[in-house]
Formats: sequence, C-alpha cells, structure tokens
Amino acid sequence: MADTLGMDPARIERLRSPERLEYFHPDRIWEVLKPAPDCTLIDIGSGVGFLTLPFADRYPQSKAYGCDILEGMVGLLREDAAERGLGNLETVLMQPNSVNLPDDTADFIVMGQLHHELDVPEPLMSECKRLLKPGGTIAIIDWADADNGKSPPVGRRVPVADMQAQLEDAGFGDIQTHDVYEFHTFMTGVA
Repeated sequence: MADTLGMDPARIERLRSPERLEYFHPDRIWEVLKPAPDCTLIDIGSGVGFLTLPFADRYPQSKAYGCDILEGMVGLLREDAAERGLGNLETVLMQPNSVNLPDDTADFIVMGQLHHELDVPEPLMSECKRLLKPGGTIAIIDWADADNGKSPPVGRRVPVADMQAQLEDAGFGDIQTHDVYEFHTFMTGVA
C-alpha cells in the first residue's frame, strides 16, 4: 500500500474521478499526438496516472513513465499499474525540474493540469527538451486562461503567450495550440 501520509484524500478522489473524463478525456490527447504503437511517453506530474494508465493500456507495446515529485502519488500509480498488469509502465520519483532518465528518452512528454502549479516553469521546460528525442513532442494541457467555471482564478492560470514563450526559450519549435478541450489550453512543441 502506498504511503499517502500528508496527501489530501479528497484531492486523490478528485484526480481519480470519472467526472474528469467529461471535460478532460485522455483519448483526445492521443488523437492529436498520433503516437506510434511502440513509442515512449513521459508523463510529468503524473499524479495517480489519469493520463499514464490509459496510455499504457491503449498502447501495450509502448513504454510509459509516470513521473511525480510526491512519493505517495508515485506509489499509488505503481500499485494501479501492477493491479492492471501494465508491465510497460514505470514510475519515477522526480525532483523539481529533474527527471532521473537519460537524454533523448521519449517520443512524447505530456504535462496535464500541471503548468499552472509551476512557480518557475523554465527549468522544467529545458528538462523536457533534454528528455525528448530530436523531433519529439511536448504536450502541455492546462486550464484555459478564462473565466469558464472550471479554470482556477486569475493568477493561477497561465496565458497562452507565456506558455509559448517558455517553450520557445527552451528551444522548442513548431509550437501549436489545439482546439480540443472546452476548459483547457492544449499546446504542443517539437524538440
């Protein structure tokens, strides 16, 4: 059993809630990214695996890494992956802005509902660039910078222009936004 000491049980329940699928369904990400069946994905800020678990299940020949800074979240994801028999999913307890994986590991990096929690996102954007293979894609899906009934208050949202500038400064190109979610900005960049 994962050590969830100090973790808010209500937050864990919200992260696992099937109601999230109504406005943040992971399949819509894969429809945009079009991953090859044998690709490698890193989920930064994976939490309980809302994105990582369905990816590993949908692409059994792939390799997925669920990375989080909270040991309890990593433990919950590890337990759920084992329970589902997902041998293609590994968990990584990361440090802020540092993932203990080699350079050029991933074809894709996803960051779902994490960007607004980063005080200084630039070092993590550079770390993502290091982790991606040349031509790999980062996908940032975060709350839209709008009063829409779901996004957090002003000051906890990240404007699209800021996200784009952070990706550009880290060396990403071909930066695009995708009109996929009602309550989220979905931005991609290529390493």
